[in-house]
Amino acid sequence: MCEASTILSAMTSIVAAGEQQEQAKANERNANASYLNDARQLNLRQRQEEEAESQRGQEADIQSMRDMSKAKVAAGESGVAGLSVDALMSDILRQNLFDDTKADSNLSATKAQIKQEKEGAKTRRQSRINEVPYPSMVGTALSIGGDAYESNPSYFKDFKNPFKKKTLRHPASR
Repeated sequence: MCEASTILSAMTSIVAAGEQQEQAKANERNANASYLNDARQLNLRQRQEEEAESQRGQEADIQSMRDMSKAKVAAGESGVAGLSVDALMSDILRQNLFDDTKADSNLSATKAQIKQEKEGAKTRRQSRINEVPYPSMVGTALSIGGDAYESNPSYFKDFKNPFKKKTLRHPASR
């Protein structure tokens, strides 16, 4: 018959495993919530960067059109026409395209950085989850069995080991 201390020890192990399970679940929920918050912030930052670039591009295009208009008016007022005016217009467009390309490159680099920060957030999430492991049911069962054995080893003397190697005898040697 099991002793009261053995039963108490087994129940303590079961309760401890349940508490550890709840703690691990709460930790995982918190890690997921933290990750979602980080991801939302990074997504917001990316949208803000994209909107700022779009606005900058629109303002640059408007300024480019103003510069071309001023150049055409100035050329018309001074009576200048031909290749030099065309070259001036081409230079204004080239500068605008150069600025657009540079800004697009900067935006791409910012997006790549944000993507890496999202990967870092995923890694931090997993690390937080791994900090509080879920209990092992096998470990709990072995702990209970060990406690039971320690409290009453004579109870287990007739236990048949299923892993013990059986030796087979030849039927003629019987």
